[in-house]
Amino acid sequence: MKNLPYAWLGVLTIAIAFLFYQNSDSASAGLGASTAADGRRIVFVNSDSLLTNYQFYKDAQKEFENKGYRLQVDLGQKEQSLQAELQAIQQRASAMTQAELQAADMTLKKKGAELQQYSQQKQAELGQEQAKKNEELYNNIRDYIAKTNKANKYEFVLGYSKVGGGILFADASVDVTNKIIEGLNKEYAATKGDKKEDK
Repeated sequence: MKNLPYAWLGVLTIAIAFLFYQNSDSASAGLGASTAADGRRIVFVNSDSLLTNYQFYKDAQKEFENKGYRLQVDLGQKEQSLQAELQAIQQRASAMTQAELQAADMTLKKKGAELQQYSQQKQAELGQEQAKKNEELYNNIRDYIAKTNKANKYEFVLGYSKVGGGILFADASVDVTNKIIEGLNKEYAATKGDKKEDK
């Protein structure tokens, strides 16, 4: 769970750092300033700020932290129950026959294996949910930038991160991060509102 922000940062960098190319000469609007390199229109989005301020990501992160905590509590309770059962058998061991001890040992081993399998299954399910959320995050950002870019005609929308990535320097004058965040949050808020109405 602790590596979640880094995983999402990787997804964001991939999501944002892709090529937009359109031949239309429509006037730009919506995202803001751009610069030209050999006549190409280029802007960037700060991936770190996008993670910090995109409400969809914040909600998803909180959701997975809660699910991870609940899973830890669930596994902890099941493990404690198994430990209590082991202690109870150990206390009665002197009064048990060899056959009863072997049967109890086999039962505990089986329950231990089942608990391990249950733990692996639940963690795998959580991982699959996270992967779906990552894909949804990627799609939200990609679709929003593609839609907004119909008016702006940027050829490149680059993802910039201070903690790594392929861009070593980015001029603040072509930073469209805040406009992207504002638009994404507006769309996300509208989506949340629609879901509440459907219930």
